[in-house]
Amino acid sequence: MPDESANPASSRPAGGEPQPSDAGAVQDLVRQVIALYTERILAERRSADPDEAHLQELMEGQRACIADQQRLRSADLGPAEVEQVAARYAALYARLTTG
Repeated sequence: MPDESANPASSRPAGGEPQPSDAGAVQDLVRQVIALYTERILAERRSADPDEAHLQELMEGQRACIADQQRLRSADLGPAEVEQVAARYAALYARLTTG
């Protein structure tokens, strides 16, 4: 997972809203981020002159998300770890949708 600052937010981040704290809500947020990566990967591949380095970066980010998604599904994470994942993905979602 790319380094992101922990900015608490909801599964559809908007300033000041609480972040999801249950694993199901966090899984939804991770799925949303994976979908954003998928859209960007497809757009990059379809561009007239795809940037291979950027494409690789996007694919690495997506793979990290999938790994986190699998960790969440395995139920091996405690509540504190789920909250950390939620904060990271809220920040990543915000970065991907505003930047």
